[in-house]
Amino acid sequence: MNRAKIVASALAATAVLSALTTTPATASAGAQVRAAAGDPAYKILKHLDYSGPGKASLRAGYYDRARDKGFGWNKVKKKHNITKYSAVEFIAKSPNRDRVGKTTTYHLTGYAGKYRCRNGVCKLEKQYKMILSVNQKVLRDGQDKGVITMYCKGVVRCPNWVSTTLAKENKRSAAPAGDEYASSYAPLAQRLNAPVRPTP
Repeated sequence: MNRAKIVASALAATAVLSALTTTPATASAGAQVRAAAGDPAYKILKHLDYSGPGKASLRAGYYDRARDKGFGWNKVKKKHNITKYSAVEFIAKSPNRDRVGKTTTYHLTGYAGKYRCRNGVCKLEKQYKMILSVNQKVLRDGQDKGVITMYCKGVVRCPNWVSTTLAKENKRSAAPAGDEYASSYAPLAQRLNAPVRPTP
C-alpha cells in the first residue's frame, strides 16, 4: 500500500472516531447550531410586546408528555391549555417582572378572573394568578430564547375561559348568562357594584 493510501485511510478512521466521541458540550453547541439552522422547535411564531428589553420571542418549541419536558408555544398550549398568542402577550407586557436568581430567566405575572353577577353586583367566583417564564438568553440566530412556559398557578391545565379573558382584556367572552370575566396585572376586587364592562 503506498503512502497516499495509508494517509487517506488514517484520516477516514480519525473522522469516524471523532463522530463517535461527541461530548455533551459539543452536543449542546450542536443544538445551538440547529437553532440557527432551522430546527422546527426554534422557529419563531411571533415577537411579543414585552415589558423587558425588546420583544419576547414565542418559538414553536415542543412538549413531550411522557417525559414532561419542553418549552415554547407547544408546551404552553399542550400542557397548560393556553390557546391564544394574545393571551401570552398580555402577560408578557406585565409590569410585574422578576428575575429568577442570577439567570437570564424572568417571571411575569398577571391575573384572570371569573365573576358571577346578580342584581347589579358581581362577586369574584374564581381567580388564577398567571405566570409567564421568559428566557432572555440570545441564541445563535441572534434572537432571545423567549417564552419557556405560561400557566395558571395551582393547576396544570387552565380552564378554557382564561385564554379568552386574557386575549380580550376584559371583553365579554362566550359564556353562560350571569358570568363575567376580567384580567389584570394586580389581584382582582372581590366584589364590583356593577357588571364588568367589556372594553371597546
